[in-house]
Amino acid sequence: MTDIPLVSIVMNCLDAERYLREAIDSVYAQTRSDWEIVFVDNGSRDSSPGIAQGYDGRLHYLRNEQTVPLGAARNQALRAARGEFVCFLDCDDRWLADKLEHQVAFLRAHPRVEFLHGNFHYIDARGLRTATGYRTEQASGQAFGRLLRHFVLNLQTVMIRKSALDRLDELFDPILSLAEDYDLFMRLLHDAELGYMHEPLAEYRVHAGQSTARFAERYGEEMEYCVNKLRRRFADLETRYQAELGYLDGKIAYWKARAAMARNDSGMARALLAPHRGRSWHFRALHALTYCGPGLWRGLHQLRYRVGSLA
Repeated sequence: MTDIPLVSIVMNCLDAERYLREAIDSVYAQTRSDWEIVFVDNGSRDSSPGIAQGYDGRLHYLRNEQTVPLGAARNQALRAARGEFVCFLDCDDRWLADKLEHQVAFLRAHPRVEFLHGNFHYIDARGLRTATGYRTEQASGQAFGRLLRHFVLNLQTVMIRKSALDRLDELFDPILSLAEDYDLFMRLLHDAELGYMHEPLAEYRVHAGQSTARFAERYGEEMEYCVNKLRRRFADLETRYQAELGYLDGKIAYWKARAAMARNDSGMARALLAPHRGRSWHFRALHALTYCGPGLWRGLHQLRYRVGSLA
């Protein structure tokens, strides 16, 4: 094995002791061994540092004494990455053992593909599988417009050529903590070719402590910020993707409405969704649901990952 790894795996950690060992072990169990983990501890105060530093030299441990936004922490890891390919693994998720082997083979066979993603399993807090992410084939090829309407990339399944990242004038936006992957990936995929593998590659854990659950009230604002960046960056957006942008504006209103419902503000949620009722039956149903009260709204949304939804 050469001194330069083929794959760099970005892991960012903040008080992740509960599931961290499972996540790291799933990398060490890979059928390929030519990888490195670039591990950025973003100021953990639990036992995460000791767990991460208990592995061998393939895990490069970096620590911030003060917590920074996730986008900034991911950039620290990317700057230290040496591999030809870059992957990401959150500290509460797991990879299947042949994830790297299958993805490296795919990218070797498809040299024009710069960004690869795949299917995954949902798991619960105990690590038991509850559902498979995608029932049908997902976005591939020149997929920017399709992803504007429905962003389906699961971070744990992504593999990107480092050369594609090196072309960007900005990596992760350092002020973002929830939508930093959306911002980077959409800027990259405006021009890059996307590949998709339908076989599951990872296990994505759904639990109450994950950041997407704890800080969901900020997601609408972060997404609006990202879409406005895309509009400023790419002059063709409003003309080429008018319908997709309109639908995306409706989804941003939906995410803001979810935050309003979490504050028990049904009136604000209703006002946010009202202009978008004509876009599809989804928006009409969501608008009507605001009249049923926050309790029913939250109960139905707890089931959304099983049946699919706007988000």
